[in-house]
Amino acid sequence: MLADGLRRRGWQVEVCGHAAHIPVHRFDLIHVHHFGRGALRVAGAPRRPPFVFTTHDPFAMNGLPVGWKRRLTDGFVLRKTDALVALSHAEREFWTRNGVPSTRIDVIPNGIQTEIFDRQRAAPEPGPELLFVGQLRAFKGLDYLLAAMPAVRDAYPQATLRVVYQTGALLGRYRTQAAKLGLDGSVDFAGPRTAAGLARLYSTAAVVVSPSLGECLSTVVLEAMCCGAAVIATDVGGIREQLDESTGLIVPPRDSPALARAICGLLADAGRRRALGEAARRKARAQFSVPRMIDRHVRLYEEVMGSDERAA
Repeated sequence: MLADGLRRRGWQVEVCGHAAHIPVHRFDLIHVHHFGRGALRVAGAPRRPPFVFTTHDPFAMNGLPVGWKRRLTDGFVLRKTDALVALSHAEREFWTRNGVPSTRIDVIPNGIQTEIFDRQRAAPEPGPELLFVGQLRAFKGLDYLLAAMPAVRDAYPQATLRVVYQTGALLGRYRTQAAKLGLDGSVDFAGPRTAAGLARLYSTAAVVVSPSLGECLSTVVLEAMCCGAAVIATDVGGIREQLDESTGLIVPPRDSPALARAICGLLADAGRRRALGEAARRKARAQFSVPRMIDRHVRLYEEVMGSDERAA
């Protein structure tokens, strides 16, 4: 989205993977996303152009384990950035506490493609249906949502959970957990969906649940908000900058009973679900649009390229 938006503004953009060996000196600015070889290579390049970096890293700021290679290299990369893009104020505060000068950090939240995800609510699926969207990795917290489902089923025997994912690394583990919990027939491991398919699911789910243990700023929550869904998310990263008492429910991470209570509370009150979803949709449109995100990146790039200062 960012590259396409910049091109529409007249910028020449080349997109490369972390493994690409490119001569950094032929660019006026380099923006690297994610820690990895590309970030390390640019950070260590002599006489490089201005270097902007977005970590997209939910691990360090949420106290989750970080591999030894990153522990060795992250500090070097961060010291060499000319500007660090934080996706939330919570992320900015984390990096400031960890030694990155606040003057080098800009908060630019992700933007959501409203042409896809800005949808009116559709008739809900019979059930009711809960929706989880995310990678099947431990830090996304699906095991805590599965553990909450028996209590939800006790209160709402027809309730089902649809699990949509791109990366199914732990699919076997979660299928086994669902079976042990007696959830056969109640959990649909649905696999991947297109963006348009996701929008349809967000717009018909009774509740969208994000039980994650770590986020900088949750794209799933933003997509669901834009579709007018009632959202429950865990209190991690920048979630409180997305949801508040008028736009969703926030529960502690790793707390299956709290998830179950929040889900059952919303299933019992269709009016509240509708009010939360409508307020969330308005907030997503106003604060998290793609044009707004691109505008803020352009201003940052122009500022960085116009400055003679470089990271030490």
